[in-house]
Amino acid sequence: MRICGIIAEYDPLHCGHAWHLSEARRRTGADYVVCVMSGSFTQRGMPALLSPHTRAEMALRAGADLVLQLPVSFSLCDAERFALGGVEILRQLGAEALCFGAEMEGIPVMEAAAALLESPDAAYQGRLHALLDAGMAFPAAQGLALAESLHIDPSILAQPNTALGICYLRAIRRLSAPMTPFAVPRSGSYHAETLVTDTLPSATAVRCACLRQEWDKVRASMPEAAFRLLDADFKAGKVHAPEALTQLLRWKLRQTADYSRLPGLSEGIENRLPLAADALTREDMVLAVKSKRYSYARVNRLLAHVLLDTDAGRLEPLPRHARVFGFKKGASGLLKRCGDDFSFISQMPAHPSIYEMALDARADDLWNLGANQPFGAIYRQKPVIL
Repeated sequence: MRICGIIAEYDPLHCGHAWHLSEARRRTGADYVVCVMSGSFTQRGMPALLSPHTRAEMALRAGADLVLQLPVSFSLCDAERFALGGVEILRQLGAEALCFGAEMEGIPVMEAAAALLESPDAAYQGRLHALLDAGMAFPAAQGLALAESLHIDPSILAQPNTALGICYLRAIRRLSAPMTPFAVPRSGSYHAETLVTDTLPSATAVRCACLRQEWDKVRASMPEAAFRLLDADFKAGKVHAPEALTQLLRWKLRQTADYSRLPGLSEGIENRLPLAADALTREDMVLAVKSKRYSYARVNRLLAHVLLDTDAGRLEPLPRHARVFGFKKGASGLLKRCGDDFSFISQMPAHPSIYEMALDARADDLWNLGANQPFGAIYRQKPVIL
């Protein structure tokens, strides 16, 4: 039995994702394709447009066999921790392959980058510190120092999917996971905001088209089954508006005097967070805080952690559980494969004793608040079964 893993967000699932699911099975010869998916909050620092269970059903109908949650303590983090959490869940499941999208198919180049980042030499470290001292933001400085050490074009490593792919390879090394990586080339712009005919779309462009109610374009960019699910949720009002939590965040910023517990702090970024309190939109909040050293995505994630009141000191280094969002009946046996120190949970306990579970419940309630849905759904919702 061969299992291929995919780490994704599917916010929402589009034709490019469906093609990737198909390619993952074909290229790896997998019997089962398992997706580890962000829940209520995504890696970009925002609540997902659609609910986790809707997105999980989209994935199942597009070819996945099992969809598991990446806990919010890993999904709402930098690429390194995001990748580490996803790979660990797949390792617990016994996945033999990991398939991800990248702007290049050059696994050897990404492997070399991952090896250097996991065991940095003096030349790389010296160049990195020099770039940081010159005021360059860490991601840019890391990419440039890495490219110079490997004698490759820096633009190669700056591509978002390739950069995340390197983090997946680092996680495989760090966890000694017996997992073979496969890179599927991704065309088109990852951050494009407009849907373009004859190219695979970006999730950003699909979300933007949804909010502009360009339904013909949205339908053409998604598998029909996924579009029907999206259409039903929009008609039912079961979507999270981008600015739905902005006023609550403004209030939280005014109530919080100490940001020192938040995850991902360094270089005094916490001292700039109060600057966001007077901004009227989420975009203006981020722009008030960001600088050359603090990227847009990093600030956006920190603002989400303000909403969640995340305590970095209570976070685990690796996931200890994964919630089951959905599965096909023939894949139910996969849920018996984890070790004694890890659990797959089909329904959240009423009073979660594990901090990460409580944090997931808090994130779910915030998503429901922004979507005008009842609180406590996480305790009632059962997995989607096809």
